[in-house]
Amino acid sequence: MYIRRTTIKSRRSGEPYYTYRLVESVRTDQGVRQRTLVNLGRHFDVPREQ
Repeated sequence: MYIRRTTIKSRRSGEPYYTYRLVESVRTDQGVRQRTLVNLGRHFDVPREQ
């Protein structure tokens, strides 16, 4: 499992912002896929090293 930072553009202003998601890797017949477990939102503050 890991935390993915995703860039999203605001619908109103077009400015980009980041959201964070908890993702796990799952092996399927088509290969390895990532599945989002929890959307952590915009204000998820954890140092990048952790």
